[in-house]
Amino acid sequence: GMGEKIVEHLMNEGLISNAADIFELKKGDLEPLERFAEKSADNLIRAIEKSKKIELEKFIFALGIRHVGEETAILITNNLQLTTNNIIKTLYDIIKFFPKIKIDNWLEIKGIGDKSAESLVNWFGDSTNIKLLEKMEKLRVEIIISEKLKTKSEKLSGKTFVLTGELESFTRDEAKDMIRKAEGDLSSSVSKKTDY
Repeated sequence: GMGEKIVEHLMNEGLISNAADIFELKKGDLEPLERFAEKSADNLIRAIEKSKKIELEKFIFALGIRHVGEETAILITNNLQLTTNNIIKTLYDIIKFFPKIKIDNWLEIKGIGDKSAESLVNWFGDSTNIKLLEKMEKLRVEIIISEKLKTKSEKLSGKTFVLTGELESFTRDEAKDMIRKAEGDLSSSVSKKTDY
């Protein structure tokens, strides 16, 4: 329920200036605004509260880091969350751990290239961004670990897939989840490396 126009409206009214400010909004902030009746204010506050619990890969993607799309966020989650003794469990862990990761460490993750690695180091090395994360933590934004990423098989390991068009039996997101669970790799465009 929080589309681009509502975000612009809230920014123009001076109620938010960054992503963390969203989690401070109260029903009383919204009701006096144009387009916000009591019910729509209630609905938006409920949706904001619900969004305080977010899966790690969705959180990383939502930060809007340059060159870090949905697939890169999932690669990061799989490699830092699931293969390093569950080192990342909370937003505090991200604040503490991510700024210490160097470009070479990011590049060790298969599928992460130079531009993504450099963007990650720059983003987590910026004190303004860390303050934003600290504010979110104080406002009780909670990282959760996706069950979809916990249980895997290795049937498609080493195979790269590109999904295009419409699928008959399931949505594209469901197909992506199935490929990821079987350790397959996803790409957004066809290349020499594409298997299917």
